[in-house]
Amino acid sequence: MQLLICPGYHAPALTHSFLQSLLGKLTPERLWVLPIWSSPLALPWLLTSPQAPQRDQSLSVIAFSAGVVAAYPLLMAWQRLGGTSQIIALDGWGMPLPGNLEIYRVSHDGWTHRTTYFPSADESRGCFYCQPAVNHLDLWQSPQLSQGMGSLRGNAAAPMTALDFICEALTQA
Repeated sequence: MQLLICPGYHAPALTHSFLQSLLGKLTPERLWVLPIWSSPLALPWLLTSPQAPQRDQSLSVIAFSAGVVAAYPLLMAWQRLGGTSQIIALDGWGMPLPGNLEIYRVSHDGWTHRTTYFPSADESRGCFYCQPAVNHLDLWQSPQLSQGMGSLRGNAAAPMTALDFICEALTQA
């Protein structure tokens, strides 16, 4: 699995904590973290760097908050270049995600989950919302502690943690 992490605007320690939780449950073949400030450089990197993801393999992206805004155009370009991808969008408030992407949504509360649905988004892949609600940054820092309801591929919603949902979505890619 090729995995790209696109965090938002917050202390790097939060992303470090997220990665520790994630890497405690799965091991990607290749992993990149794209800081939000470097997103304008991402497309040239994809086109020219030998360290960039391989287009003949699927690219999974986990993006948080403003990182969803940065990751989306990158993924659309990735697809135009012939790559396939999926995005797990954590609290990408108000960011419409049209197009032919596999989209998984994760929200820190039920209200955000209900108010960020866009009819053009591919809702068939999966969604998760925290219940009880957690702080926006806590969802990113400690997904293993964020309890809620998740549904993948049209199955009925079931209790799980945000981390379990993310890992399950990644293994279905």
